[in-house]
Amino acid sequence: MIDANSIGSFLIYSAFVLAIFSALASVVGKRRNDGRLLLSGERAGYAVMGVMICAAFILINAFVEHDYANKYVARYSDNNMPWYYLVAAFWGGQAGSLMFWTVVLGAITGIVIWQNREQNRDILPTVIAVLMVVQVFFLGLMIFEANPFEQFRINEPPINGRGLEPLLQNPAMTFHPPSILSGYVWFTVPFAFAIAALVHRRLDAGWIRSTRRYAIVSWGFLSVGNLFGGMWAYEELGWGGFWGWDPVENASLMPWFTATAYLHSVMIQERRGMLRVWNFWLVIITYFLTVFGTFLTRSGLIDSVHTFAQSDIGGYFMVALPLLLISSIGVLCLRVMDGSLESGLLGKEEAQLEPPQLTPAGRWVLAAVVGVPLVIFLYLMVMVEQLGSTLTGQIALAVIPFILVSPALLRGLMSSPRVRDALCATAPYKRKGGHVDSLFSREGVFLLNNFVLVGCVGVVLFGTLGEKISAYFWQETKYTAPWFNTWMVPGGLALLLLMGVGPLIPWRKTSWPAFKKNFLVPLVVSLCVTAVVYLSNVYHVRELVAATHIPIGEVPLGRLLLVAELNGVYSLIGFAGSTFIIYTLLREYIRGALVRRRRTKESLLMAFGRLFVKNKRRYGGYLAHLGFAGLFLGFIGTGLKTEKDLVFNAPGVTQNIEDKQLTFKGLQQTQNREYSEWFAEFDVHQLEPDGSAGALLGTLYPSRRSYHGANVKLSRQTTEKDEIFLWKGNVYLALVSFKPGFKTAEVMAHYNPMILFMWLGGALLLFGVVVCLWPEAKAYPVFAAASRRRKRPTPEQVVADAGALPREGLE
Repeated sequence: MIDANSIGSFLIYSAFVLAIFSALASVVGKRRNDGRLLLSGERAGYAVMGVMICAAFILINAFVEHDYANKYVARYSDNNMPWYYLVAAFWGGQAGSLMFWTVVLGAITGIVIWQNREQNRDILPTVIAVLMVVQVFFLGLMIFEANPFEQFRINEPPINGRGLEPLLQNPAMTFHPPSILSGYVWFTVPFAFAIAALVHRRLDAGWIRSTRRYAIVSWGFLSVGNLFGGMWAYEELGWGGFWGWDPVENASLMPWFTATAYLHSVMIQERRGMLRVWNFWLVIITYFLTVFGTFLTRSGLIDSVHTFAQSDIGGYFMVALPLLLISSIGVLCLRVMDGSLESGLLGKEEAQLEPPQLTPAGRWVLAAVVGVPLVIFLYLMVMVEQLGSTLTGQIALAVIPFILVSPALLRGLMSSPRVRDALCATAPYKRKGGHVDSLFSREGVFLLNNFVLVGCVGVVLFGTLGEKISAYFWQETKYTAPWFNTWMVPGGLALLLLMGVGPLIPWRKTSWPAFKKNFLVPLVVSLCVTAVVYLSNVYHVRELVAATHIPIGEVPLGRLLLVAELNGVYSLIGFAGSTFIIYTLLREYIRGALVRRRRTKESLLMAFGRLFVKNKRRYGGYLAHLGFAGLFLGFIGTGLKTEKDLVFNAPGVTQNIEDKQLTFKGLQQTQNREYSEWFAEFDVHQLEPDGSAGALLGTLYPSRRSYHGANVKLSRQTTEKDEIFLWKGNVYLALVSFKPGFKTAEVMAHYNPMILFMWLGGALLLFGVVVCLWPEAKAYPVFAAASRRRKRPTPEQVVADAGALPREGLE
């Protein structure tokens, strides 16, 4: 008898074969110009999508129906879990997360093929081939190492499963993993188009326009995924924070940085024809970081509360990552060397020209750029196999940095006429692109923004792998949250200031009178707000500023920022920057609405709404910037929060935190089929100036849960916080311990300033992404193409309309 799990395994194997066929048919069909093979490759891509969607439904049904003959289902679910956590258990383990990746990639591949039926036909086969190669890799991981349909080899399956880790049974964690994984997968499309554009020398901005929405969707998923991850940490871990620079958090943050840089940088290429090499490099590095982040959570290389168990799957990534980076950077270096990226021609005109040919010396240089790192890596892999994993840091330092700087080095070499003549048999195309006229221009600000973002990636990458690297080269060093904050807070403030300056500066350059006109009022407003914050001593800012200390001459220069006390200064800069952004962007909205009202005679509210309809990309981006300003206010609050460990020895005992009074009311217990839960009840009052209790703000019920799972891996007990949301700051309580018999409780109390602005900022950022992605009022190209085909006359109709045959003769 064939069961559902056997069918699921069969579907995975079928998708693996179909993906290989699709890649081969697309490549061979393109080389032979064989339309039948090209069409077969596209249809195989559709088939992979359908097969993986069916397999996903089979696995979800196995969870819902408690099919414990399936090892994966038995490991990550039990009879007590509600249906929504059963569905979320789909991606709760390694095999399921890999399957989620392949399902999303299969669906995206189908969308790409459908959307490009009548456009990008010259590069679509290569795009499909790249997508399918990635699909083959992840399907291979499931087939050889992590099959989610593997069954127990016994007659009787378990009567109950082990259960999903209680820490993961949280609404935020239901959305966090699929959002992050979706962000990773969606960026495969810009990467595939970039590789196809390099291979076929379609080096204009056409591939950027074709993939802009995919890049925005990827960036949006990464943004929302990181936000949900922060919400999970804030709610479930009971520590009152949302970001602790955990390695898994860092893995999803790094591609977010480079994707942000890419979304800003492509505007320069579209507007000024600049930064071609830079944009290709950003796409390649962003996709590399998405796969690298997946590797970090599965290799056992790092320790984290939410990594997957160490398995042999990390070895596959150790081979795939360098091959991915070397091959993609190699194609980019080839185009740098043959001069194709210097062309000012566009699209097909450029592709039809014969590219400058490399000399024998040029071929040797290209071979060295691509081959030497690969040889080094293979040698080190052999050494790792013999000596253990202590050379992991050496691999990263020896291979990856050399590859990352290769395009820039070759670009510099090719700028010399003598070197160019030695490497190229003919002169490269004449360059028609522009250059940055002034740093005081929009492209100059965007370029600085890119440098800061890439610098942040370098800091996070080193801090994440620093412990492994330092263990091999010098004394083992742990890079914890204070180290990250030392370097990342200045970087974040720099991004904040550049974000406020960008919308006010025109392209090319700005004059001093225009600079004063645009910046004077916003600067005065932001300084006034910051002065009010300082003088009113909100959140004890004045005391923090007074405590500022930079130990110049007391410690080595490299540790100066690490031990300096700059929290107050950073907070004031953050207030000023956030106010500057909010004011300038709101002024841009109001100005645009007023101009539109004068021109169209619409009401102000109607004109304001129409701004988004007529220029979604611009004003959607402004909304995302406003959201980031709200997020940054939440970041500032983390440096200003108050924490207290409070003990309540009996009901009626009161304790204070900031200007709030907590009154302990007692303990109570509830129980259901999943867990038993003890609550501590606290009334929260506003403190009056004389110290008496004022208005009741609410009642909090922090608790601790004890789960009944059959075989919980990490924690049987979880801490469930409770809090009161206030504009100025939230009161957050986490129950540390309690004694029901003595009616005592100990809580960790937090006063978190402006944390509400962080969640509102995240929602505003998501809304900005939706606005940017919202289709135009006119018929969307895909549906317009389908409509044209429906309206296109048949050959018989054409003949009849031409008068060659009467209409009745055709019936």
